[in-house]
Amino acid sequence: MSYRGEASLANSTREADGKLYTLYPRPGSESPVFIHEGFSVDTALKDIEAMIEANDTPRPNKISAPYEVPQFPIEQIEDKLTFHRHLSVLAVERTSRFEPSETCLDDEDTKGFEVDETDSVPHYQRVFISGEESTRDKQEVKGKMPVEDISKSSKLLIEALRLREKYMAWAVQSFPSVTARFLREAGMEDPMGQGLRYAGACSDPKSLEDHPIDPPRKEVSPWKTDVPENCGYQFHMLDGVFQIYPNDEAVQRNEPLPYNYPDLSRYIQDMNLLCALIANGPVKSFCYRRLQYLSSKFQLHVLLNEMRELAAQKAVPHRDFYNIRKVDTHIHAASCMNQKHLLRFIKKAVKTQPDEIVCCNKGEKMSLAQVFASMNLTAYDLSVDMLDVHADRNTFHRFDKFNAKYNPVGESRLREAFLKTDNYLNGRYFGHIIKEVMFDLEEGKYQNAELRLSVYGKSADEWDKLARWAVKHNVHSENVRWLIQVPRL
Repeated sequence: MSYRGEASLANSTREADGKLYTLYPRPGSESPVFIHEGFSVDTALKDIEAMIEANDTPRPNKISAPYEVPQFPIEQIEDKLTFHRHLSVLAVERTSRFEPSETCLDDEDTKGFEVDETDSVPHYQRVFISGEESTRDKQEVKGKMPVEDISKSSKLLIEALRLREKYMAWAVQSFPSVTARFLREAGMEDPMGQGLRYAGACSDPKSLEDHPIDPPRKEVSPWKTDVPENCGYQFHMLDGVFQIYPNDEAVQRNEPLPYNYPDLSRYIQDMNLLCALIANGPVKSFCYRRLQYLSSKFQLHVLLNEMRELAAQKAVPHRDFYNIRKVDTHIHAASCMNQKHLLRFIKKAVKTQPDEIVCCNKGEKMSLAQVFASMNLTAYDLSVDMLDVHADRNTFHRFDKFNAKYNPVGESRLREAFLKTDNYLNGRYFGHIIKEVMFDLEEGKYQNAELRLSVYGKSADEWDKLARWAVKHNVHSENVRWLIQVPRL
């Protein structure tokens, strides 16, 4: 029932469930107050409120309901936050700064290994999952895996980890110590033997003096290097693998240096094992469930510790998103610039150097202006959309379309003129645009890039040409590291 205007001042009575109810309008409100046989709801609420205030300390304002906006003064909110911060500090002081990453370990689990300091993480809230997994039934039920499948999947995954550890050891790369420790407990042999491990990134911690904020600048030319003398080593290929001999006598005795490597039969056998593991149904189901569990566990960690991690990040002095060092890896040198930068560079070259000879087509030399005339284009016509060098979602899993994006305006002649190290201009345009990108990175100060170039093995002097291009155009920067890749064509 609603009351509007003068009608809201009138009293109204209703009979329900055999009882008489009287409706009185609330002062300043359109909602009525129900009174039943002399009992007032407002009176009862006032009595309850009086009891709460009698048992509680006096406050400037009354406590609001949970669904209402709090009415506390700012000073009281600050006092409450200060009190909670004080409790957090006391809790951290009473506990150790670091706790093991494993939330719960039995005594039998800790007998086989020692908890390493690198296995510890800062003190955060943890969730312990107890109880046995509901996979004890022999028969497979909906959404679960039988014990036999879990056992087989575990053995196959352990074998895959063993292969990874072996190949990383042969390649003189560090392997995670925690994984290696559990592999030893599973009965897997150490590929290095006698517990010898390669030094990892955290095995030799450095002090702040060893890691200054700004990297030291080189005073000498970066291209100046001391070429070692001939040590007399001999290289000979055996079954498709280069063998290294210390001298001629070792070649005659067929005694190469003892470097570990897999022969062809062993490599094919390991590859077939991995292919079979990838196609195994129980292994895929086990890995999917495990990844889903880890993803949910991480999301739960974020919900519990997001504010604490954010506070820890803010506590680091002189560091935020804009002045932490960022590194872009696996960047092809021909695509290190953005499309607007490439467009600007091409337009500038067409306007300032139109008569520059850039290519030789069927024995005929062509200038930059002639190349654009053959395409019926001018510098004014060029645009970002016309260049079409941006890799969009249509290039996903389409390597042919991805390679086509390296051709500005779809013309291989422009790619050869502007994005090649070995061309008619000996890579002059390419060297200039690379140096412009390096200048932008140095201006940003905290931006770094790992640029890569390809060596295809088409000619014996390919390395010499690439080195000559790098030295001539001085494509060096402290913010850039070069990587040479050999594509598998």
